[in-house]
Amino acid sequence: MLISMRKELERGWNLFNEGKFEEAWQLITKFENLEDQSVDDKHYCRFLKALILIHMGNPQESIKIAEQDYEENRKQNKSLFLIDTIFLKWGNLFMLARGGEAWEDVVLCEKLLKSTTQESPNELGLREGYYYHMRGYFYFWEKNYDKAMVYQKKSIVIFEKYDFDKTMIPSILALLGHIYERKGELENALKYHMQSIEYYQTIFSKSIIGKWILASSYDSLGVIYYQQGNLDIAFEYHEKSLKIWEQLNSPIYVSIVYMRLINILVAKNSIERAKEYLDKFYQYNEKYKNLANTSNYKLANALILKSSTRTRDRAEAEKELKIIIKWHDHEVQSGSPGIAQEFSPAILSLSSLYLEELKTTNDMTILDEIKPLIERLLKESERTNSYTLQAQTYLLQGKISLLQINMGDARRYLTQAQNIAEDHSFQLLAQQISREHDFLLEQMDKWEEFNKSNAPISERMDLASLDESVELMQQKRAVKQSELNNEDPVLLLIVALGGILLFSYPFSDEIKIDDELFGGFLSAFTSFSDEVLSEGLDRARFGQYTVLMENIADYSICYLFKGQTYLAKKKLLDFTTNFQKNTSMMQTLDKFNKTSQVIELKDFPFLEGFIKEIFINK
Repeated sequence: MLISMRKELERGWNLFNEGKFEEAWQLITKFENLEDQSVDDKHYCRFLKALILIHMGNPQESIKIAEQDYEENRKQNKSLFLIDTIFLKWGNLFMLARGGEAWEDVVLCEKLLKSTTQESPNELGLREGYYYHMRGYFYFWEKNYDKAMVYQKKSIVIFEKYDFDKTMIPSILALLGHIYERKGELENALKYHMQSIEYYQTIFSKSIIGKWILASSYDSLGVIYYQQGNLDIAFEYHEKSLKIWEQLNSPIYVSIVYMRLINILVAKNSIERAKEYLDKFYQYNEKYKNLANTSNYKLANALILKSSTRTRDRAEAEKELKIIIKWHDHEVQSGSPGIAQEFSPAILSLSSLYLEELKTTNDMTILDEIKPLIERLLKESERTNSYTLQAQTYLLQGKISLLQINMGDARRYLTQAQNIAEDHSFQLLAQQISREHDFLLEQMDKWEEFNKSNAPISERMDLASLDESVELMQQKRAVKQSELNNEDPVLLLIVALGGILLFSYPFSDEIKIDDELFGGFLSAFTSFSDEVLSEGLDRARFGQYTVLMENIADYSICYLFKGQTYLAKKKLLDFTTNFQKNTSMMQTLDKFNKTSQVIELKDFPFLEGFIKEIFINK
């Protein structure tokens, strides 16, 4: 144990780390009554007792000890012990679903760490681990998954060096699993959840907080396997999760898992069994009256009704879904606590119901029912800071625009969707949206034919792969993960305002561009630039070529290539970012722009290596 303490205390901590909470409590209580305790001894006694109470499911008593310990350490000016106590307080509030109240204390931890200079690296390192873990959780709640991941990985590196509090490692592993799940990186999510589960099953099976995290990991595994199409395995994990949530007497989580189990049974077309689980859900609700239970029950019932071929049942499903949405809107407007969860499933289910009707009836007026629901999804994504939902909703908007053969809006929404996904590091989702955009450009002739022939809505929905987008949003399928291929670079241009060419770099002699063709291309490029600036688009198609553009200062960088857009766009962004940072290159560009001269490589001796490094070597 890297932290220095007396042997009796060390034995207590070892028992705690073996999951023997009652034995640790007895030993530490006996030691606490000794008369020759130091200030440090008293702190570690209180700290361990408070931790045991958290894991035994008594956060109310634990927080009392934490508050007492805080006052004692404040009087003694013990900065590192104050961080321990803040961690205890945060852990208790987390158990009471009030973790957000501890934010100011976490900020105080950062100040205490910065002001502490006299402590040993071992003592300081442990507290940094607590701070990183708490900070990472706050970023997770804010849906800033990249920062959450950075802080959790910092914390796990620290706790792997210590055997002081082994309960931290499975907790961090579980959170990393949740982070990767939210990012859509399902294989990584599976790996971390499995590692966390192994810890809790073998060592901390008696821990209440361990059971809570175990149930959450089982539920996440169910969600992941459902997205991957493994419905039977998903069902098994959700049942494991349900059993623990019922033991922990957690009605809200029980209701969520019941709804997910019923959703799987509906997907498997096991309607009678789904009704059996709905009845179990009803019986549970009779025992625990809760609005969240009621809404999830109604949603589960609506899923069953929606699966029916009978008009009466589908009409009843529509009615139930509208009631849920109306109730949710009322809760949001009234500012009711506990409404932070996303409530998109009801909106998506109703949208799906309308889309099915649209496909069978070919009645375009049904879109008038769908569009307000999409606006609701966007508002919900903004309210909950759900950037995946926001990106997916713009993708759905783009495909709805395709049904109306409104190509400009479709492309603009796809661009918005990809930008949001990339800005928030949902790379797999960004890749899929980019592929969708590329496919749209490849199919422009087909869409033009549909417009002329007034093709039936079912054909348009198939070409737009609308069903896939809705299923993605409903978590019925995972984000497609396919191989990324490098593009074939053709031409790089730097153009000043007004379409004045300053620099061109052909990547190969294989494609000859004569003056007339080049002039036509520049004209088309200028038109494209205007379109990009006014419409917010990010790519255009010229025959077999795709063109991308990025602006820096008064210049546009244009990249012509063949192949996939996703990696090409990243390269162009890398080029423009580094170009703009290079003062010498920007000054040379300004100099030639003033005299309206075309730059040659001899004027820019290191530019060719810079271009090749980014566009070819990468």
